[in-house]
Amino acid sequence: MKGVLFPTRLALAVTLALAAATAQGQAAGKAEGGYPSRPVRIVVPYTPGTSADTLSRLLSEKLAARLGQSVVVENKPGAAAAIGTAYVAKAAPDGYTLMMSLNTHVITPASRKTPYDPVRDFAPIGQIASGQMLVLTHPSVPAKTFPEFVAYLKKMGDEVSYSSPGPGSTTHLYSLVLQDMLGTKMRHIPANGMGVAAMDVMQNSSTMLISTVEASRANVASGKLKPMAQTGKLRSQLVPDLPTVAESGYPDYDLSIWVGMYAPAGTPKAIVQRLHDEIGAIMGAPQMRKDLLEKGYDVVLTSPEEFAELNRKEFARWKDVVARHGLQGE
Repeated sequence: MKGVLFPTRLALAVTLALAAATAQGQAAGKAEGGYPSRPVRIVVPYTPGTSADTLSRLLSEKLAARLGQSVVVENKPGAAAAIGTAYVAKAAPDGYTLMMSLNTHVITPASRKTPYDPVRDFAPIGQIASGQMLVLTHPSVPAKTFPEFVAYLKKMGDEVSYSSPGPGSTTHLYSLVLQDMLGTKMRHIPANGMGVAAMDVMQNSSTMLISTVEASRANVASGKLKPMAQTGKLRSQLVPDLPTVAESGYPDYDLSIWVGMYAPAGTPKAIVQRLHDEIGAIMGAPQMRKDLLEKGYDVVLTSPEEFAELNRKEFARWKDVVARHGLQGE
């Protein structure tokens, strides 16, 4: 497979973000003993309305009440989350600039050059949620179960394809891993965003799409997309009757979306632990679990150490996938 060069728009935007954050970091001293003594920011490196943004806003008001200070959500989207992430990487490690991110945090640097290291430059606070993804196809595809869908893909050979929001995206890489396990060779049809990728399948110009439960459930409910399987080990409570890929004969396929909170590397451990404990108390409440489920996510709470290990393993995993498939970042 020929190498794929990922177009990048990082240059000026990331440079400006880094300059601002570095200046802030140089001006700031160590966190005061009475943390927090001023408002805290949660940077979301995605656009408003995305899952990380929604979860941040669900969390922020309750976290503010527990910390006794305002908690402001600030969106810094762009370049597959690299702009906002670069900003937080260079922010002062004092607990006043945090980041809510998805596993794009390790996927983007695995597939293209970024001005930060997703492991070295951050202090993980903890995972807070996990969301399932669905393997979707057009309703006309003659398959009622995932094994039947696999048989169809193999029968059609190079006539079948899969869509994604673009090269190096989560959907693209999850599809490559699935393709490797199934032993199929589908054509990749990159689109300009998830909405366009979904439309390709709904118009039957592409065979398959992997998308989140949250993003796809309206089209599934209306019959415009047909779900074949869930991608994680455990079934989402929103689609409890749909088997997982693992249950359907491929036990090693376990890919979902995880959401977690980060601070810049060097943030005092006491502050990281304080934030972890406060966030855990909020996320563990029954109403919060219910609110997240309505958004397509389950609460999953891990320690800072467990989340750090997840980031290390996942970053290594996706670098390997990118290398094996000849995908090259620039």
